[in-house]
Amino acid sequence: MRIFANEMKKIIIFLTLMLLFCGIGYTLEKDQLGFSASVPYGRGNIQMKFLIDKQFGWGCGTGSQEYGCPCVDANIEGELVIPDSITMPDGQTVSVNWISRGSFQSCPKLTHIHIPNTVKYISDLSFAGCTSLREITIPDRIRGIYPQAFIGCPEVRRVRFLSSQPPEENYFGTFDEITYATATLVVPAEAVEHYQYSPLTNRFRYHAEILPLYKETH
Repeated sequence: MRIFANEMKKIIIFLTLMLLFCGIGYTLEKDQLGFSASVPYGRGNIQMKFLIDKQFGWGCGTGSQEYGCPCVDANIEGELVIPDSITMPDGQTVSVNWISRGSFQSCPKLTHIHIPNTVKYISDLSFAGCTSLREITIPDRIRGIYPQAFIGCPEVRRVRFLSSQPPEENYFGTFDEITYATATLVVPAEAVEHYQYSPLTNRFRYHAEILPLYKETH
């Protein structure tokens, strides 16, 4: 019994240290700093949460590892524009470079989302469960889109990529099976072959070519 008690004590101490290190129900990791900012929405404004990560820079999100913790009010409706930059509490303006895990997850009334050209990474589950989302446009500076970023979005009918090359980091299973089967993939005309062989997009049933669109130069 004494041996068992000692082993249990070691386990308890280990778990306690792990919880102190990771945090219990934490919002931000120790290398992250976050705040809320007012961004345009419809004819008014809405509060959106942002955080900084030492690897990706500033992005929208809460930093929570729990599912269903979007960075905006989950009841937002219609169209939402993610800003390309935000003003911090100290007055400094910074670019929005990434969309963190689950940032817009389970926003069932969101129909359109505008991702700025400054965003380079879209994390896993970023838009999961946006059941009314109908169109997705991926800006041309995206470097990575992670698994299940757009899972649970059965109404998507059009997916547009503005870059002449698929993202460097791309994964199977980013979209729903129904999206692969029914949505139209739209890419620059000169990039069709690249997207046909990318694990991210090679399962789309319908393809459409477009001429190169205007791209920001900054």
